[in-house]
Amino acid sequence: MSKNLLVTALGTSPAVVTEALDLLKEQQLPMDGVLLFASDDHDVKSALDLLQTHLPSHDGIDWITPIPTGAFGDIDSAEAAVSFLEVAGGNLRTYRDAGYRLFVSVAGGRKSMAGLLTLAVQFYGADRLFHIWVPPWIEEEGDINKLRPYVSLPDELTRRLHPSLEKPEGDRPRLVDLPFVGLFPLLPEIQSALAGQHASREVRELLARNGLVGQGGAATDLGRKVLDVLGRVEALPPARQEPCSVSISDHHYKTSLERFANQLANRFSFIKEIRSTAWSSGDARVTAEEPDCLRVQVLSRSGPTLGLTLITTASIPGQLQATRRAVERFVRQVGPI
Repeated sequence: MSKNLLVTALGTSPAVVTEALDLLKEQQLPMDGVLLFASDDHDVKSALDLLQTHLPSHDGIDWITPIPTGAFGDIDSAEAAVSFLEVAGGNLRTYRDAGYRLFVSVAGGRKSMAGLLTLAVQFYGADRLFHIWVPPWIEEEGDINKLRPYVSLPDELTRRLHPSLEKPEGDRPRLVDLPFVGLFPLLPEIQSALAGQHASREVRELLARNGLVGQGGAATDLGRKVLDVLGRVEALPPARQEPCSVSISDHHYKTSLERFANQLANRFSFIKEIRSTAWSSGDARVTAEEPDCLRVQVLSRSGPTLGLTLITTASIPGQLQATRRAVERFVRQVGPI
């Protein structure tokens, strides 16, 4: 039986996540897990900590995956937008291909994240795309800065995270379905057009209206970046079916290496197992070993180069090389741990 996943960006209001879960459950759609695109902002981390404590005890949901976006605060550049689109699209596609049912909420996070998440759904599909509407007085109560005083008061915290649905429509949260057109059947043709190859006039006009190709039909700078993202995402293997297993040996650098391993597991749904390996020397690097293994060397801040072995869901060489490139980019972004 397919598992149901709530997918959303997380901002400073954890209540939009709990309200979405309540509203889906009201429609006889209980969720098995929650995927949260989360930035490094301090308040967002606090909202995530609260949900990771609250959801298992109140909703019986232990599968809570924070997907690091690498962005602090808002998405303020074309590079950050393309990076977020790659992370969002990659997760939607790999979980979809693995048979999960995806329920995507655009109520959380920054407006730019909501827009890019909607675009990712257009490219890679979902079972539902929706927004959560709440009355202003309920919305204010759901912010992490309003919730902090009640962390040690579970009844009051629950009241604020789960406003009653037994009220008139204007006084309760509502789930608002959003229409979307799934473009994934057109992806091969979109990629062809952006690569300067044959495509229909309709697809070329669509890309031109969105600033991805210029007057002569050649891809713009943004179009080339989108083409690169689509190629990366399409090459990835499907998502794992069980939680990623992380095993780090006891040593002086265990805490930082374990934190990094969990970041990898959360960022990449195609990683099934992570275990530590021997220390070494030299630069950070990622190598592939067929059929499904990656060897990762990552620099520590004040010591040796640390090693990890990743077992992935890759089943063919092309998929394995795609996972290597994705992990390699992440290792470069993170730097020494």
